[in-house]
Amino acid sequence: MRALNQPNSWWGWHGWNHPEPLSITRIVRAGTLTPELAALFWLGMERGASFVFAADPPGAGKTTLLTALLPFACPDASAYFTRGWGETFDLPPRHEGPAPAFIMVNEISDHLPVYSWGPYVVRIFELMAEGYSLLTTMHADECEEVVAQLEEDNGVPPTGIARLTFIVPLSVGYGREGTRRRVAEVGLVGPDGENGYALRGIARWDSVADAFHVLEGEGDREAVAGRLGLAAGEFETELTARAEYVAALVRDGVHGMQDVAERIEARYRAGARRGDR
Repeated sequence: MRALNQPNSWWGWHGWNHPEPLSITRIVRAGTLTPELAALFWLGMERGASFVFAADPPGAGKTTLLTALLPFACPDASAYFTRGWGETFDLPPRHEGPAPAFIMVNEISDHLPVYSWGPYVVRIFELMAEGYSLLTTMHADECEEVVAQLEEDNGVPPTGIARLTFIVPLSVGYGREGTRRRVAEVGLVGPDGENGYALRGIARWDSVADAFHVLEGEGDREAVAGRLGLAAGEFETELTARAEYVAALVRDGVHGMQDVAERIEARYRAGARRGDR
């Protein structure tokens, strides 16, 4: 992924250089999500999906997980980092072609001047209508709370909400065995003729069994495939292949952020030589 400008306070007060950004394989190994969920997010990143990662308490891993997904974007993708209050959105023109252009918003909230709120958020969703994709975090515990903040507190219209793809609330708990972070649920967002948008739960975490239920509902797989612009058969093939690839990286101990990024980019380059996407 090619950065169009320099990040500013990506980690809140901590600046861009987080002490140790975690790779997706470390996050999978820690149990925060499964290889299948990582593969689903991979397909989303590759195809320019828009994500909101949410959790109310700080330290839940919102920015950590979002950052870990960046290597999944195709090498020709681009990223523009917003700067909170006073952002001018002076984006360079989008290049022609299928490569996604992501607007990177460290957080949608009014907590810090480096975050985005109100008219800045509305402008971001207007740019999504022009073909940009959004990657951001929010303070919320459920998909519905994310939507409510966007609509009621920021003034994003329902047609704007419909441009999102995935809302991913996280859960964090503290106990004798340490901190346990999990993807609590995944909501699929899309357009709806009556309400402007539709929200569908496609994954959830069972806190009692500490187990994930992914794409088990009737029509879930077809809905995700359609939202990502894939035929049902192609979606199944690609999801399985990527889940197996992530699982293999975890099994082989490939956990460094740069090592994982290089493996994924090499896979993209090999696919380009074969004529794949």
